[in-house]
Amino acid sequence: MKKNLLLFLTVFTFSSCEIQYDGETRFVVQGQLIDKENNPIADKRIEINTYSDGTYGDSDLISYTNTDTDGKFTMIFPAPKSDDIDIITTINGRSYIDYNSNLTSDYQSKNIKTSKRNFSNYKLDFNKIVLYKNDEITQLEVVLNSTTNNKEITEVFVEGNLAESIINLDKNEDENQYITTHFDVAKNQI
Repeated sequence: MKKNLLLFLTVFTFSSCEIQYDGETRFVVQGQLIDKENNPIADKRIEINTYSDGTYGDSDLISYTNTDTDGKFTMIFPAPKSDDIDIITTINGRSYIDYNSNLTSDYQSKNIKTSKRNFSNYKLDFNKIVLYKNDEITQLEVVLNSTTNNKEITEVFVEGNLAESIINLDKNEDENQYITTHFDVAKNQI
């Protein structure tokens, strides 16, 4: 009896943690990788992972491909049933397959976070995504000086070429977010 109860609880626990997908509806993600000179970047890995309930606990690798000779990619994958799913597109990052290897790339990696609401007619087009070479990127730190109580800084805007490694398409302007003061930027900008 105890074995049956343990088996039931184990099966229930693992079956309740799975991300559910709509077997009939497909999403399409497409884009093109280019360098800062607008040249296509070929043969870079693109992955799409889903994460449930805004956490990184339950996740699925649901699609992956490499860019073609023109730097273009298209992926088709089943739509998650839940609206509380984060869809992360990892560009030129470590995949599940080679996570433990020491692969290095001369180009940066990027994560683009989105959700189902950003798809229009089941499609999300990233258009052109610029990847910078790692040696073309530096850190810019903005130091905020103290202000009086009636003055506050609500946003820091950096003009120039940002080499963002994380792009969040679900930014909610009403959320209380901290002010970003560290930026990855392209070197030698005029």
